[in-house]
Amino acid sequence: MHDTKEIFAYQVIPGTDEVLAFTETLGSARQEASQHFEGLRAEDEKVDAGIAIYKVSLKNPDLFDFVNVLNHPEDARERLVETMERVELIS
Repeated sequence: MHDTKEIFAYQVIPGTDEVLAFTETLGSARQEASQHFEGLRAEDEKVDAGIAIYKVSLKNPDLFDFVNVLNHPEDARERLVETMERVELIS
């Protein structure tokens, strides 16, 4: 069984979870997501979907997981993330 630790993430591209930015606290995620949202609105980007904030529970990776993440960074989320739960929407 894995011990879990929590961090937070927010959508970089509103409405999609393909690219996320990660922070250590919910407060940081709120602040950074709000600033990012306002920046997108100032550039007249389409932000109708809002920016979701997630609580992310991390696995306790073993050495095999670290080696795989270093060799295949595209697999990092699969190797390191236990669960992701949407907790807020910045709109």
